[in-house]
Amino acid sequence: MTFPALEPPGAGTVLMAGRYALFHAGHECGAERWRIEIAGGRIVATGEQETVAPHPFPSRHQYRATLTREWRIDGLEVVWMVGPRLLRAVHAADGAQWRVRIEYGGQVREQHGDFPASCEVEFATHLFNTFVLARRDFQLGGEHEFPVLRIGPPMMAVTPDRMLYRCVEKEMFAGPWGTVPARRYIVSTPPRGEDEGYAFWADDDGIVLESYEGLGQMRPWMRLVEYQRG
Repeated sequence: MTFPALEPPGAGTVLMAGRYALFHAGHECGAERWRIEIAGGRIVATGEQETVAPHPFPSRHQYRATLTREWRIDGLEVVWMVGPRLLRAVHAADGAQWRVRIEYGGQVREQHGDFPASCEVEFATHLFNTFVLARRDFQLGGEHEFPVLRIGPPMMAVTPDRMLYRCVEKEMFAGPWGTVPARRYIVSTPPRGEDEGYAFWADDDGIVLESYEGLGQMRPWMRLVEYQRG
């Protein structure tokens, strides 16, 4: 299979775009700008996230994810920069397999493993929470458990796991365009308990409005501060 280079998608129809403020230990420490569009007949999500002090690991990364028309992720490209160091990771679905190529410091590392139809992908942006919600119906009190490929630092490699989403509350919530109906979700990784997970609010379209470090709402993790639909 061919691993494409990381580059912006061609001109297409922008479905939505926005900006998240990022927090660490309750203090704002960066931002993520993102957009989702139709390009070349596919759904494409692109973004750039930068963290600064007081975050303990200031860094910047760019990503480009491709999705099917059913909102299933089938590719992810990441360029991650920490100071002068640069890592490039390319992930791609190949039928029922998931393949990875990681380039760092002149070395190449590859992974591959199962990617069954029920499997989701987790990455360090709340767009991936939106993609999970788009593929499942959640009512108040409802839950879904599924296999997941978790992708993140330090190598942007895959760690297979299981993930549980529970819809625990329904309420009006303030977003960048006003107060809207929203639902609070708790995300955990069984068999570990929910106390090791995190919570977030999302609107009825699955757009994450705000998330938290843990289950309480005292320490924000990400907050949607700009949003527009195409």
